[in-house]
Amino acid sequence: MAIFTVHSDEHNYTVDTSRPFGGYEPGDLICSCQPFHGIPLALEIAIRKDGNLIFRAWKWVDWDGYGNPYLHTTEVAESDNPFVHPFVPTQEQSDTVAGLVSGRIKFDGLNIAVGKTVLDVTKPDFDAEEQRLGRKMYFA
Repeated sequence: MAIFTVHSDEHNYTVDTSRPFGGYEPGDLICSCQPFHGIPLALEIAIRKDGNLIFRAWKWVDWDGYGNPYLHTTEVAESDNPFVHPFVPTQEQSDTVAGLVSGRIKFDGLNIAVGKTVLDVTKPDFDAEEQRLGRKMYFA
């Protein structure tokens, strides 16, 4: 296992690939992304039912040169398939996702870009997030 620092213009982030797993609890929304451009390293986190972010793992991944920097999940919001159980988020999980999108919440100092699969599952309330921020959020 290794410890190394990723340097960027805004931030230096130390990665410890031997960091211990934060555990699993029923209702965790498990997500992953590749937060560092050009490095084939995936971050796996969970959003707990109470909205807390928990570290799960750093994983070296097969890489085609285009790692996905957006946070995604394999959970589904709705399904017509009786063999797939839809994920039902808590309000706190949805609020955490809104906070990640706005930049109000970071994971260990990292801004995490949230992808469509996480947004589809949690359906965050961006009007409420604007109220928490005290400013307007703009979406492209």
